[in-house]
Amino acid sequence: MQKSIMSPLCSGLVIPGLGQIINQDLKKGIIILGVVFALFIAGIIRLLQIVQNVFRSGYTDISDPNALMARLGAEDPAMLWILGVAFAAIWVYAVVDAYVGGRKMDQREAGESF
Repeated sequence: MQKSIMSPLCSGLVIPGLGQIINQDLKKGIIILGVVFALFIAGIIRLLQIVQNVFRSGYTDISDPNALMARLGAEDPAMLWILGVAFAAIWVYAVVDAYVGGRKMDQREAGESF
């Protein structure tokens, strides 16, 4: 399968940065993987902080889901939105960069085969 097709599929459907590694751009792939991992960990930490704040505020009755959702909704989700937008931007960059890199490699290999 051509690298121009395989790279963005791996990068977009599996893990951002994997397409760059397939395209033999290890440094860029590892950086993208590291940034995505850091954003994932930051998102989990922020979610845990939100849940912890809800239960620290004296709310312990989990039998009423409407009240629980109201308390969770009162928390500020801005950081989660920022992390989500950053992840989406990096994901789109990784897919496009993997496609362009794979396309260049395919063209180089096609030029060498003649």
